[in-house]
Amino acid sequence: MSSINVWSRGAKPAFVRFLIFGIILQAVLLVLIYKNSKPSRCEFQGFFLDKIILFSDSLPNNQSITANISCDDLLNEWDPEVPVLLIDLDFLENLKNEDCRWDERKRVKIGVHVKDKNGSIIDTNRFDVVFYDSPDNKDFLEFNEDGKRIIPKRFETRQIGNFEIPTNIQRFIEFYKRSKFVECLGLEMNRNKSEVSFNGFQGAFQNGPESAGILSRFRDELIDMGMYPYLNGGTLLGWYRECTVIPHTYDMDLAVFKENYNPEYTEKVLRGETDFILRRKFGMLEDSQEITVVPKEEGRPAIDLFVMYDYVEDGKLIYRYIPGLNDDGTKYRFTHLLLDPSCAAEMHGHLFWILCNPIEQLKHEYGPLWYRDHPTDEYIWNSSGKNVKRVGKFSKEEMKKYYLEYKN
Repeated sequence: MSSINVWSRGAKPAFVRFLIFGIILQAVLLVLIYKNSKPSRCEFQGFFLDKIILFSDSLPNNQSITANISCDDLLNEWDPEVPVLLIDLDFLENLKNEDCRWDERKRVKIGVHVKDKNGSIIDTNRFDVVFYDSPDNKDFLEFNEDGKRIIPKRFETRQIGNFEIPTNIQRFIEFYKRSKFVECLGLEMNRNKSEVSFNGFQGAFQNGPESAGILSRFRDELIDMGMYPYLNGGTLLGWYRECTVIPHTYDMDLAVFKENYNPEYTEKVLRGETDFILRRKFGMLEDSQEITVVPKEEGRPAIDLFVMYDYVEDGKLIYRYIPGLNDDGTKYRFTHLLLDPSCAAEMHGHLFWILCNPIEQLKHEYGPLWYRDHPTDEYIWNSSGKNVKRVGKFSKEEMKKYYLEYKN
């Protein structure tokens, strides 16, 4: 019997073809495995305007963050063609901390003076442009944003290319946080001379523009001590109702939040280092302090600065209040609504901060007829208001510490 030859003419070519196919399939599989295991370029590098960009799966929408570049170098790279004021609060916070990592897809807010409005070429993909003006007869800048915003001119800047950067960044941030403009009503009160009197004399005790100028000087001293005061009481009423100081009032009122109050200012006044003289200091710093000053040069009017406190019950903020203290030791609280403290007002060319929606506080304090004029001689400070609470009494010994009057 003859043997079978596997290398016969029909079998040999089929086997070779099968072997070659197997080798090719192995090679393809090896290539695919290699490519899938190799890191892609986007996983470790990317470039944007010659800066390193970090990509992270933790960022929403694949946002990119600048890194490995100093704040000054970044601003030099972004340098616009016209002078601008950097007003972006988020970027300023980063700049304050010398950490200028920035989402490249987020525009940076800048202020451009109205004189550069026409003809200036600004990259609006990079910048969110807000136009502003700097009126000569006012102590504040006006920004065309959210209707209108105003901030004091009282800040210094440094220059990086065409960028103007606030040197005291925190002060600028505090200014801009309180910049939403609110207009006064400007009601005509139609007072006659017999209605305007003080201490039995006829005529106006205060001149609106002069008193507003004095109050703005006091405001500036408080700002320099890190405080941001608000119009309060009759001064808030006069501004909102008639855009000026009520002429028959004897003093002006400001308030500052407890967490923002700096008691060192009182010591500076006592040392003669300010333009004001201390007349009174009442109450305890913890819950009931107020001071009264008068301008050295003019001698009047007096200005009361009240510390505004939070009243908390069961861990919940119920209301805010400013204190009052009678000469017999009786303590009072003048309650305030929980209004948004981020607004600003103008009075005779000067900026003053106010609680937003002031009409609500005025109704709370003076009642539904708040818009009517009441002679100051007929207004009793510790009983006429609708928001007064009696809250105890200091002893005679305590009054020696907490009811201080100064004769200098």
